[in-house]
Amino acid sequence: MEKELKSHIAENLRKHRVLRGYTQEYIAEFLGKKDYTAYSRYEQGRSNLKMEDAIKLAELYQVDVQDLISVSPTIAGNVEGGSSNGHHISVLVELDGSNEKLENNIKRLKKINELMSKEEL
Repeated sequence: MEKELKSHIAENLRKHRVLRGYTQEYIAEFLGKKDYTAYSRYEQGRSNLKMEDAIKLAELYQVDVQDLISVSPTIAGNVEGGSSNGHHISVLVELDGSNEKLENNIKRLKKINELMSKEEL
C-alpha cells in the first residue's frame, strides 16, 4: 500500500506543478532544497513527502494538504469525448494585458495539451 500511496502523491504533485507552469527547479528552490533532485524524488515516488513540504506546496497551489496526499486524483478529466483521449481538464489562466504573461500561458497550455495527448496527465 505504501508504494501505491507514494505513486498517487507523486502523480498529484506533478499534476499540480505542471498545471501551474512551474518547473521542478522552481519548486525545489521554493521548498529550500539544494537542487531539484530532492524534489524530483517526490514526483517519482522515491521519497516520502515531508509534512512541512506538503504544507508549503498546498499554500503555493492554494489547495488543502489533503488534495496533495489523496489517493484519488485531485485533478481529473471529465469523460465527455471531444478530445483524442476523451478527457478534459479545466485550467485557470491569468492575464494582465502583457505579452509576456500571454506567451507564458500559451507555453503552459501547450505543455498540458502535450501531456494529455500522451495520456500522462
